[in-house]
Amino acid sequence: MDREIELKFLIPPEAAGEALALLKGEGAVRQLDATYYDTPGHALRRAGFGLRVRDGEGGRKQTLKSASAGGVFSRGEWETPISGPAPDRDALALTPAAGMLNGEPLHPVFTTRIERTVRLVRIGEAEIEAALDRGELHAGSLRAAVCELELELKAGQPAALFDLGRQLSQRVPLRLSLSSKAERGYGLALGDRAAPPRRQSAGLTPHASVGEALQALGRVDLAHLCAALEALRDHPDPEDLHQARVAARRLRALLKIFKPLAQDEAAQRLDAALDWLAAEFDTARDLDVFAGEVWERAASGAAFSGRDAFERALKAARANAYLKLEAAVASPRARDVLLETAAWLEAGAWTTDPALRKVREGRAVAFAGKALEHRLRQVATRAQDFEDLDAHGRHRLRLKGKILRYAAEDLSPLFPAHPKRARRFVEAARAVQDALGALNDRAVRRDLIRQVTPDEALAHAAERVTLGDDESELLSAARAALSDLVGAKRFWS
Repeated sequence: MDREIELKFLIPPEAAGEALALLKGEGAVRQLDATYYDTPGHALRRAGFGLRVRDGEGGRKQTLKSASAGGVFSRGEWETPISGPAPDRDALALTPAAGMLNGEPLHPVFTTRIERTVRLVRIGEAEIEAALDRGELHAGSLRAAVCELELELKAGQPAALFDLGRQLSQRVPLRLSLSSKAERGYGLALGDRAAPPRRQSAGLTPHASVGEALQALGRVDLAHLCAALEALRDHPDPEDLHQARVAARRLRALLKIFKPLAQDEAAQRLDAALDWLAAEFDTARDLDVFAGEVWERAASGAAFSGRDAFERALKAARANAYLKLEAAVASPRARDVLLETAAWLEAGAWTTDPALRKVREGRAVAFAGKALEHRLRQVATRAQDFEDLDAHGRHRLRLKGKILRYAAEDLSPLFPAHPKRARRFVEAARAVQDALGALNDRAVRRDLIRQVTPDEALAHAAERVTLGDDESELLSAARAALSDLVGAKRFWS
């Protein structure tokens, strides 16, 4: 098996020429036509693999690629020259696909027709192959355009990839993408391009080191964020917005959970950039929740003067909030967040700093136990003073609880001996987040209404409708949830 280390960017077709002009080096143009195969039940795709037969320079080759082999930017690849147009079963028998096919037939799923322009770029001692792919994906009568730039490290340190990516991004609007042509092709063939992006499993095992755990979790969070932002560009809707916001916040939480490795300046800048990105989504998300849950429920059957005017104002406020978030998603700053997240995960100072070697090479199990205990203690301490907390204090407690929940979800695979305890603990942490979230939503409701309309009479009428619920019930639910969480059995001990 060969291991490729690469970065891939989506690039506007009109900017492709400028990108090529910036890539100085030896070059060539190739026509690469490929057909992707799978079983009738798509066993390869479900296992995270893509199988293609490609005609191009050097003849016909069969290639099996894993979605990830130790990292988002590092994929397993098994390539074999073949003679026939269909996959070679004997060659596949020597790859991980052997255990997935079970003798099932392989059928074409989609095809790609790509013109690849290659440049061999040298940066210091590093050698990088830059490939600009332009063409189409075909699945029956369906078509999808392709315009991608891939940077593959051939020699040297991974940091060189990010240096070149930064140089190009200053001139060309590159968008980091962690979706392969295989994933896009399957999406086209199966008609699920509009499905909301979901976070995948990091595949942690108890044998992982701290550094391996950080990278594995960071990679799935980054893949989630990339996919969610791409979905927002294509068809902005409440679920895609929610997924993007969650992904950005999970990355920020990861920096806090792995704080001993995330104290360099680059990590601090990344934290601030992710905070900015998540904040750009806040107003639109708050209005989505208010309109789709609070207002719809509270205003059902309620009649008051100016109701139609308030609902028009609410609709206009949501539209303006979405315009703001769309501008943020399309901005160079948002594109930089993705690239810098990848750079820190793969080539940040923490990966080579001798002073951090003991931490990053230590067992993730031991690190996780201490991190979870620390996060639980923070929540428990604040929960003791719950009766004295104001709305802001409860919101701060909620944020602590959210980090604890993310940590429990992310790190629980390191402790396979107690799956039921882990599940109950995560459920308890989620209940705290929901209960405190309901209190926070109520606290900010008045400010949200004032954002929707400056009309005092109209705002007061909307407040009467939406603030009529009993806060004492929400407080009781939060107390009970906190008690359950603090008393839950630890799955890490």
